Amino acid sequence: MNLDKIPKQHSLCRLSYLIILIIIFSCVSSKPELTENHPEIEKLWIDYFDDLNNNKFDEAVSYLDESVLFSFNSTGVDIEGYDKLKFQLKKWKESLDEKKIYLKLHDIESIKLRKKMTMIDVKQGEYDIKTNKLIREIRRYYHFYNFDDNGWRLYMIADAKIGN
Repeated sequence: MNLDKIPKQHSLCRLSYLIILIIIFSCVSSKPELTENHPEIEKLWIDYFDDLNNNKFDEAVSYLDESVLFSFNSTGVDIEGYDKLKFQLKKWKESLDEKKIYLKLHDIESIKLRKKMTMIDVKQGEYDIKTNKLIREIRRYYHFYNFDDNGWRLYMIADAKIGN
């Protein structure tokens, strides 16, 4: 469009016309941004969780970075070193066993945040070992980063609220 065709004495009209063009252009060019899934990392998480549930703690810790941030109930704890991480995983699994519950995957979705960063959104049910009844549903975010030398590693685990 040539704005020079609009008479100069109508500068308010020119300005209005220009604003309308900008609004139309911005609406047309701003399509919703779609997130990209990352199914390979979903598979990696499933393998990690299978090893964890089968008490294969050496294998489970191999999916973790050497330093992992655990953030639950607004409290963050950074655990460094594979021995400490392995101890933490064992302690968590023992806690489930003491409560006589097990976890079952309900839903998993990956969200590729950046080229080297993917978040896994996991919903699981806590079930009673004896009755197999659902006690409650939990949701956690698992953050993976691609460390070039070591590949994809889990570096942060955070709880999330289940929406109604």
